[in-house]
Amino acid sequence: MPAELAQGSLGICSAASARPCHVTGPTETIAVSAEAVKRWTALRCWASISAMNDELLPIPKRVRFVELSAKALRALADGDLDGGSAEAGVALDEHFVCDRARWIFGYRANQLAEDPSVAPWITRAAVSEPEGVVVGDAGFHGPPDEAGMVEVGFTVVPAHRRQGYARAVLTALLTRAAAEPDVRTVRARIRSDNNASLATISGFGFTRVGKQGNERDGIALVFEVPADAIQVSSTSPATSPSP
Repeated sequence: MPAELAQGSLGICSAASARPCHVTGPTETIAVSAEAVKRWTALRCWASISAMNDELLPIPKRVRFVELSAKALRALADGDLDGGSAEAGVALDEHFVCDRARWIFGYRANQLAEDPSVAPWITRAAVSEPEGVVVGDAGFHGPPDEAGMVEVGFTVVPAHRRQGYARAVLTALLTRAAAEPDVRTVRARIRSDNNASLATISGFGFTRVGKQGNERDGIALVFEVPADAIQVSSTSPATSPSP
């Protein structure tokens, strides 16, 4: 508050008036300049707008990743949600045993059996913090290829979609990729009709580089971002250091 107003409370004054206004203090009437009223009015408006913005801006989501071992992946591929949850040490969502998820986890289990070195890169469970609720799965399709390219993949379970978790998960994956010296490019493939995922990757520096598929089976748009150009804001959600 300006010093001119520190000892009293505003009466009904016009900030546009060139004449001084008067403020009634505890024991006396204090003259206040029109300029001081203008400054105080501007300060009150700024504070009100700031408060409104604070109320409207959502709090960024926080996630950590939990490894899905070969046993957990195999259990999920077999439709055993309880067994997969027991192996992972967290209560997995029933979406983890839908038909598509079972196929993916079976593929990852086979991939891990053939090459155990992929373990640090492939699918993890994404867990919200501090709630401790599984909100999806995420990882890379494998370690960097000969060209230093990795491809991200993630799913948010239906009950937690449109709440900011997709961006939190993608932030964590990109942070991991950018920290790996062998990674030079990060790729994302998204169906052309998947507007939610297309919106999720915006703002991270991805550029569309092509497309795959056909009209009958569906078109996937291909996006890439160089690892040294990854745009992860300092205000992005806090995440675990690696998936």
